[in-house]
Amino acid sequence: MRDLNLTSEYENCLICPRKCGVNRINGERGYCGTGPDPVVNIHMLHQGEEPPITGVRGSGAVFFEGCSLKCIFCQNFDISRGPTSKGTSYAPGELSDLYLDLESQGAHNINLVTSGHFIPSIRESLKTAKRNGLKIPVVYNSGGYESVDSLRTLEGLIDIYMPDMKFFSPELSGRLAGAPDYFEVCSKALDEMFRQTGPSVIGDDGIMRKGMIVRHLMLPGKLFDTKKILDYLCGKFGNDIYISLMNQYTPLEYKYKDMHLPDFLKRKLPHGHYAAAADYLSLLDQTNAFVQEGDASGDELLPNFKN
Repeated sequence: MRDLNLTSEYENCLICPRKCGVNRINGERGYCGTGPDPVVNIHMLHQGEEPPITGVRGSGAVFFEGCSLKCIFCQNFDISRGPTSKGTSYAPGELSDLYLDLESQGAHNINLVTSGHFIPSIRESLKTAKRNGLKIPVVYNSGGYESVDSLRTLEGLIDIYMPDMKFFSPELSGRLAGAPDYFEVCSKALDEMFRQTGPSVIGDDGIMRKGMIVRHLMLPGKLFDTKKILDYLCGKFGNDIYISLMNQYTPLEYKYKDMHLPDFLKRKLPHGHYAAAADYLSLLDQTNAFVQEGDASGDELLPNFKN
């Protein structure tokens, strides 16, 4: 039997910024394509995150299916388009058990990957897990397109926010994610995330305890957009947050064949553009930053999703 509070939130769904208003309980599907029950594709000790998240034992990553953003170039394309036949539905109590199992395996944290369209269930699962002894930090790993109202319901449950800031240009975000309001929405979401966690704290063991890491995946030919995002993040938060500048964009056209990729997304990121952005980040006096060495494109950093 579902919790009545959860039921009401899914009956007229306003959880994400799309505010579809559909009744997910009765089978209606909004932009995310999912029902009320969180669908997990895989959970694992993941070695592909930033150093203070991965550590030596790995991050306890839980990869949810579906997405409220659905960028046409999504690197997790296999599971972000909506529920697959391989995903497993979990009630909040079952998710709680999953987190505790990952903790028992040695995970440095619980890493909720693209869970925003299931926030009511996530909230209840974390409350249960913490009552049952969960001690490690909880990471909210997000595309950055989040509702402030929904994020507020997670206060006290999330230790580390790890959002993307993908786009500055409304034209670009509208074309690639159907969200011309992306930067405006993401900026407000980051403000709320930072309000909840405060400045970043990393322990003596190199593992992050609380705070925010903002990721930016550079896209080929969009260096100007990247610089605008770096200007904003450094001017707003400075070294109270970490910035992860990523060069791993991979033009996986065999996956995106129905997505009508624009020509600039059919090639890798030029090395010179990444070097220029990394230098620019340094000129902004951002010392709390992660940059990738060499060519990080390809699917080596991606989990082997069930599909």
